[in-house]
Amino acid sequence: MWLDWLLPPRCGGCRRLGAWLCAACLGRVRPLEEPVCPRCGRELEDRRPDCGCRARLRSLARVRSAASYEGPLERALHRFKYEGWRALAPTLAGLVVERVGGPIEGREPPCLLAVPLHGRRLRERGYNQSALLARELKRRWGLPDAPGRLVRLRDTPPQVGLDRPARRENVAGAFRWDGSALAGSGLLLVDDVATTCSTLDACALALKAAGAGRVEAVTVARVSV
Repeated sequence: MWLDWLLPPRCGGCRRLGAWLCAACLGRVRPLEEPVCPRCGRELEDRRPDCGCRARLRSLARVRSAASYEGPLERALHRFKYEGWRALAPTLAGLVVERVGGPIEGREPPCLLAVPLHGRRLRERGYNQSALLARELKRRWGLPDAPGRLVRLRDTPPQVGLDRPARRENVAGAFRWDGSALAGSGLLLVDDVATTCSTLDACALALKAAGAGRVEAVTVARVSV
């Protein structure tokens, strides 16, 4: 593509010219190692039905992530989210497709939704990184449009630095479904990183309140906390 010749891609992991995530950095993207919690996707020391997240994640059925949030992938996601590297979206979505597989296996294809930003944050940043990922995944998986949108009601403070209870409280009641009744539809949420999954569960709660069926989530990376 002529634009790549004029403005060649620069690796989000190491800033080397030639690709949005170079072969060396891709080789250092660590897959999540089994055993992982079958519900929230967190790496575990031993195999068990879940890691105790069932009591915390009341509305979210399952979270799957492509890789561990560390090294080159952590740096790439930071640039993607905060430094305007929007062109990383296809590469990061491709990592999800490669590592996670299909959306919700054995069920009717779900509608795909990005975790929304508040309007003020969206105006400041100029884009929603989760929406860029969702657009790529929707195209690659051929998923249908949702009959509405998920809205962020409050401009909640960043979750970074908060412990698990504080994260849950921070996003409680922060989302609302704006659209047709979901009438049991399966939904797939998309975000860049999962930490405690509090934000994803708050989104799922709003969707379930609007009549959604099973709500799952996919993210590029997972922090095992």
